[in-house]
Amino acid sequence: MLPYKSLIQIDRNAPVTLYIQVCNSLISLITNGTLRPSDMLPGSRVLAELIGINRNTIKLAYEELINQGWAESIERKGVFVLSGLPVISSKKLPEPGKKNGTQEAFLWTNKFENATPNKNMQKTRLAIDDGFPDVRLAPVDLLMREYRSISRKFYGKNFLKYGGAKGSEHLRTAICNYLSGTRGVDVPAENVIITKGSQMGIYLASQLLLSPTDTVAVGMTNYIAADDTFRHVGAKLLRIPIDANGMDIDYLEKVLRRKKIKAVYIIPHHHFPTTVTTSMERRLKLLDLAKEYRFAIIEDDYDFDFHYDNKPYLPLASIDHNHNVIYIGSISKTFAPALRIGFMLGPSAFVEAAASLRELIDKQGDTLLEDAFALLFKNGEMERHFRKSLKAYKERRNLFCDILRSDFKNVIEFKMPEGGLAVWANFDKGIDLPKMSENAAKNGLYIDNGDYYKNESFSANAMRMGFASLDEKEIVEALGILHKIIR
Repeated sequence: MLPYKSLIQIDRNAPVTLYIQVCNSLISLITNGTLRPSDMLPGSRVLAELIGINRNTIKLAYEELINQGWAESIERKGVFVLSGLPVISSKKLPEPGKKNGTQEAFLWTNKFENATPNKNMQKTRLAIDDGFPDVRLAPVDLLMREYRSISRKFYGKNFLKYGGAKGSEHLRTAICNYLSGTRGVDVPAENVIITKGSQMGIYLASQLLLSPTDTVAVGMTNYIAADDTFRHVGAKLLRIPIDANGMDIDYLEKVLRRKKIKAVYIIPHHHFPTTVTTSMERRLKLLDLAKEYRFAIIEDDYDFDFHYDNKPYLPLASIDHNHNVIYIGSISKTFAPALRIGFMLGPSAFVEAAASLRELIDKQGDTLLEDAFALLFKNGEMERHFRKSLKAYKERRNLFCDILRSDFKNVIEFKMPEGGLAVWANFDKGIDLPKMSENAAKNGLYIDNGDYYKNESFSANAMRMGFASLDEKEIVEALGILHKIIR
């Protein structure tokens, strides 16, 4: 007889009834080949004694097993595994001291070997991230109030039905009004699609623009998730140098004379990771080149709203008169990363195609959430949030940079960013960043090890150091821990 006592484990504190637990355990033994067709199951009294539960519970489990078609009762003989079930080879357990084989259960094509690594910041009390907003400043209560208000209204029940793949018309209209007033981007709501953050926009654009072997120009240092998205399509990455004035468009022009480029991905405002801003001269030249060589510009403007020292340059999309720009933005990055709301603007036909593609992977977004955000834009709460956050982040940036100058002057080289939520910090070559990151974690502080920003063309002893998600007291404490570790 099989060792049922060890094979059937009962948890009396589980929400699942005992007889269902027994039934499920027996099904598992049948489906893994331990019990075969026509095998006799122990009598109810015997099995009850073996696993220490009431006999009636076993009877109920057997009845359920029979009702589900896994077993049959033969009069005066007992309960048997259904004879008509296919024979399943029993699961071979690994030999003691040997690891399981590495053979895959099925064949699949894309292993995502270059997939962006996850950053685990949850295990430490403090985190110097790569530039996240402080979710404590976000008016989440007001957002949820609008969310509940919509859901309570009679017409709100319509939001529980399927909607359009472009997203909430109310939010698209609100975003158009906001972009027109703050960034000079004037497009109709029909030319906007709401996405799950900016990353979905990058993915949709890459799928529509690029084919295997096409070339996309990106920064020498660049947002790694964008690089991986382009590689996933099969595109080749052409690295363009980044300096204090942003992407080197003169270098790009020389390449265009001898090589066809399908698209240019650029973060002209607070470039990721270096935080530099592309000059207006280079922006105008890029637009001219796009018109001449007929390539698309994917403009990732993920944190335009946070600029501190002067009026920010208008986006490429606001001065694009030839419709070469696909403009991508994010509310997640300025409000709360977990609330996945972004947007993509482009030519009408392109946005329609993006909506059709979006339906294949994600039928639509969260219409209730999108309409709740639309109301925050309409009643001015988003604008108030941006003003409040901008003031707080500027104060935090100033404090963060003051401490870097005074306590890390011979260790970290940096330039105070004009905007954004992070500092690009070049560490002294003598500092082992992975070791520093490891020691910081032991002291309750998460900080990156620098590997995230490296690629096949760029490797520096540097990283982004986010200041926005920490308040003043936390900044002092976090940099104090870092200073102690480095010294």
